Amino acid sequence: MTTIKDIAREANVSTGTVDRVLHKRGGVSPKTEEKIKKILKQKNFKINLIASSLAMKKHHSLAMLIPAFDDDNLFWKSPYSGIQKAKQEVSAYGVETSTFLFDQFDPKSYKDAFDRLIKTSPDAVALVPIFIKETHEIVAELNEREIPFLFFNVNIEGFNNISYVGQKSLAAGALSAQLLELCTDADDELLIVQTRKNLENYRAISQRVVGFEDYFEKKKAKRNIHHIEFNNLIDLAKTKFKINTYLKENKAIKGLLVPSSRISNVTSLIEDEYLARLRLIGFDTTPQNVDSLKKGKITFLISQKSFNQGYKSVISMSNYLIYKEKPSQELATPLEIITKENVAFCQFDKRRYFNEQ
Repeated sequence: MTTIKDIAREANVSTGTVDRVLHKRGGVSPKTEEKIKKILKQKNFKINLIASSLAMKKHHSLAMLIPAFDDDNLFWKSPYSGIQKAKQEVSAYGVETSTFLFDQFDPKSYKDAFDRLIKTSPDAVALVPIFIKETHEIVAELNEREIPFLFFNVNIEGFNNISYVGQKSLAAGALSAQLLELCTDADDELLIVQTRKNLENYRAISQRVVGFEDYFEKKKAKRNIHHIEFNNLIDLAKTKFKINTYLKENKAIKGLLVPSSRISNVTSLIEDEYLARLRLIGFDTTPQNVDSLKKGKITFLISQKSFNQGYKSVISMSNYLIYKEKPSQELATPLEIITKENVAFCQFDKRRYFNEQ
């Protein structure tokens, strides 16, 4: 009798890839899928429902550690929704997925959420490692318990995570620099607005800034790059006065970058007379950002496919648990340039999922 292993061997793929084709779970290139289907047809392969049912009696637990979202910080709703979508799919294969949320601005909340997570004795963990010191403590405990883990959205080097799912932050910063270079003149000055402190802890954002500045340095383009930092946009009146005063005093600033998902928060504070002269670039397609983009307040958004980050993290760890299929060391998500003209076509997967609920 022909088995899945036989099909995988002949197609030169993993058993997990054959299983995904059999159960229409996606994640396989069209060329590979067609090759596998051809072999399945040649072998007259039939799924052994009894064996499949027995296999499903083996359960695995996967724990996700991710920042919480609210009306002011909607970015994390996207990867959370990707997790929920994948959770539905992998539950049929005996993988139980639990999500533990923490405050992205509070390292204690991060560690407390992990302490709750570890009490459930998961078989694997996927986490967003925002805080470096606490991540060292978390990884030490995971290693002691021999629990495999991956990072998503934020990548920190020097750890033994089996994979990273997310964007290349340095490349994202370089892309934002290239976009501002294209839509401003050579003698125009640029402004980077950072909306939280302790950026050494928040690697994705800090790496974007590095990538942005490196782009101009490597091109030997002499650009005057200004920096303003606010502490989480708590005092809006003070923040509004500070940024508008800065733009008033520095009339040569024509390009503005917010290296986080909060560019709409910043644009809402800038007076129209200053906004009119600026080309603005930010990250992530949160509802507020998309609304500002459509109104012409934002020139470009760079999407990191955050829905896919949550989804791929669950799928990758589930395949590892079920089939011992180790993912690539880095599963990079694409960088999409979003404009008001194409934004309606760039979130198909997310819209489809929301429509199914």
